Amino acid sequence: MLGDLRYAVRSFRKTPGLTAIVIIMLALGIGANTAIFSDIDAVLLRPTPLQHLDRLAMVWETDRNTGTTREPASLPDYIDFKARSRAFEDLAAVMAGEVNLTPERRDPVRLPILNITANALPVLGLQPVAGRTFTTDEDRPGGPSVVVISEQLWERSFDRRPDVVGQTLRLDDRPYEVVGVMPAGADFGVLQILSAAAYSRGFADRGMRSDVDIWMPMQGDVRQLPRSTHPLFVIGRLAPQSTHEAAQGELVSITADLERAYPENAARGANVEPLDAVVFGPVRPALFILLAAVGLVLLVACVNVTNLLLARASARVQDAAVRCALGASTARLVRQALAETLLLTMAAAVGGIGLAYGGVRALVAMAPADVPRLSLAAINVPVLLTALTLAAFIGIAFGLLPILQARRINLQSSLSDGANRASAGPAGGRIRSALVIVELALAVVLVSGAALLIRSFWSLQQVNPGFQAEGVLKAEYQLPASRYPVDFRRWPDFKEQHVFNAALLARANALPGVRVAALAGNHPLDPGFTNSFTIVGREAEARAWPEISVRRVSPSYFATVGLELIRGRSFTDGDSTTATPVALLNAAAVRRFFQDRESVGARIRFWGTARTIVGIVGDEKFHGLTEGSPIAVYTPLAQTPSANGAGVLLLRTPGDPRSLSQSVTGAIHDVDRGLAVFGVEPLAVTLSRSIGQRRFTMLLLGLFAAVALVLAAIGIHGVLSYAVSQRRREIGIRMALGARGSDLVSLVVRQGIWLAAIGLAGGLAGALALSRLLTTQLFGVAPTDPATYATVAVVLFLVALAATAAPARRAASVDPIVSLRSE
Repeated sequence: MLGDLRYAVRSFRKTPGLTAIVIIMLALGIGANTAIFSDIDAVLLRPTPLQHLDRLAMVWETDRNTGTTREPASLPDYIDFKARSRAFEDLAAVMAGEVNLTPERRDPVRLPILNITANALPVLGLQPVAGRTFTTDEDRPGGPSVVVISEQLWERSFDRRPDVVGQTLRLDDRPYEVVGVMPAGADFGVLQILSAAAYSRGFADRGMRSDVDIWMPMQGDVRQLPRSTHPLFVIGRLAPQSTHEAAQGELVSITADLERAYPENAARGANVEPLDAVVFGPVRPALFILLAAVGLVLLVACVNVTNLLLARASARVQDAAVRCALGASTARLVRQALAETLLLTMAAAVGGIGLAYGGVRALVAMAPADVPRLSLAAINVPVLLTALTLAAFIGIAFGLLPILQARRINLQSSLSDGANRASAGPAGGRIRSALVIVELALAVVLVSGAALLIRSFWSLQQVNPGFQAEGVLKAEYQLPASRYPVDFRRWPDFKEQHVFNAALLARANALPGVRVAALAGNHPLDPGFTNSFTIVGREAEARAWPEISVRRVSPSYFATVGLELIRGRSFTDGDSTTATPVALLNAAAVRRFFQDRESVGARIRFWGTARTIVGIVGDEKFHGLTEGSPIAVYTPLAQTPSANGAGVLLLRTPGDPRSLSQSVTGAIHDVDRGLAVFGVEPLAVTLSRSIGQRRFTMLLLGLFAAVALVLAAIGIHGVLSYAVSQRRREIGIRMALGARGSDLVSLVVRQGIWLAAIGLAGGLAGALALSRLLTTQLFGVAPTDPATYATVAVVLFLVALAATAAPARRAASVDPIVSLRSE
């Protein structure tokens, strides 16, 4: 075998260009497949930290009035579910939040947290690496201030000291005792669960890679979290022998009983989903689409390499015939061919793994935050073995091709013909043409998919979000209850909040480069929360109405974000705490509830107060560009201060918003040095990130389609060039008989167009058949969009035509005298 390898190396040295092209094409295919497989391995194939994930389920509430099927539950509902369910072994609840951590001698930082019931971590099958989890006593209302921290926070704040249990953290100006440390990855799926919810999504709305650093006991009190509020995410572990379907039927029955017993539960039901479907469901189709795409890229590369190797074998027919005549057995030829192709593919595998290493790092950097565990993607042992196995399989397959061709060798004719006449004959030409048609068809499938995603993304970018994101900077903060007390006995006169808001607006408006500043409870892409409501005088109708999104804003909000006032008036500084309560409705709410009525002047009631509607504003797409505009009511901050201290400062500037980042952080700290400032970024960046997953899929599929298109063009060029070289004698005779150069160009171009036409027809048929797989990834364009497929056909035809140019020129430049003399 060693001799075969040495012979293979010598043969490669004779054709360095061909060898390099083969290695590069295979390396591209193997590298792309290895990179995507490493992502799938990290996201879908590795075991999760949760024990028996298939036995875990999300228990959502539904609302028939809004049509939503993924709403969080109320605390009383959770208590009822837990007490009455037999399909679940146990049910736990979690609630997302954020706290300010005040380290010693450092600025405060904002950390994502989970408030959990005492049984939550055991239900999920999670164990601490140090200390313990919460006890039942610690989870009672008014219980002790204790926390469990993440392994990352243990390292950042305590340098992994073994005596961390019993240490104290200062959170929102209160001391908390650390009782345990959870391992890295213990927050598996949290961001995806929060993102899947219709509302109450917590830090998922930050759009960042948010790792949970702190777990707190929920200490739920039904007086503070009544049945009318729905902040809890309920997770259950199925009882032995139970199924998700059985649990669904049981919860539907329980919620029907609750609906009859409590007016607050009107139109509410239950939806039980497997937890893995919630976590992986949104990303699984995109990952499998990308895996199929890189598989097609590899297939196109293999077809191209097959053509090159067949051409190489045709050129070596006489050499193979000589060896057979000298007594070489078929087994000897097989061994030699395998040595050559395995050497090629292993070299390509090494290059592909190198490309995959860089590709994985790029994918992790490009990917949106809501792809679970993608940060774990790496070229590990299973991925390496997969890449090497793939390369070995390709090498063996390629090694058989010349052998199949050699079995058809006629020794007498091969030895009697000159080396320049050696070829595989018409049959070999047909095989190579068929392979080009196949790779062109595969390229059409890929390019069609990429074109549909590009059209979809373009349509998404044309959607009007309802506000003007350009030129706006946002900065978020949270007012701790220790310094900004929330006492509903004096609602809405929260003096500390009002003083802070006035001081911050004054400082922000004084910053150089700021045209106008505003405060709000949520920025325009934060869904915020919803609430039930009535229109005064129409209370009976309201029983079937959905909840409305409540947006608390300062009077300057509308000018800052460019939200249109359609009619009536906007808020003014006169809409103070002591003034008549007022509100604005958005156009979607007016269309829904005031089709044949006058909305301005009507009164809307929620939170126990009737508010006069003084104006109508445009619609904002709080839930993202792909969703419709929800119904919304706007209230003045002075009349509806924050119950949880959350706020956002928005600044409009004629320049680059990023230039104000340090200034706006400084302005907030000038008012309150103890606040953690986070989410400081241009609103345009937030808007762009909201469509990050679609952009990610589009860019990758577009890249793979471009590679396949280039490979297909190379294939057409190679086949036609080879055909010209094999037909030099025929071309020489044609020219000697009077054929013009344009006739020969037309001959080659017609052959290329014929190949392209067949490949296009087959590819478009395949693309149409597979287009339904992209349905969930498209927006504003049908999977069978005629314009897209027509554009693809034109582009592919032009590429194929361009690929024929060089071979056509070469045919026209043949010297008939030289050609005939050489024959």
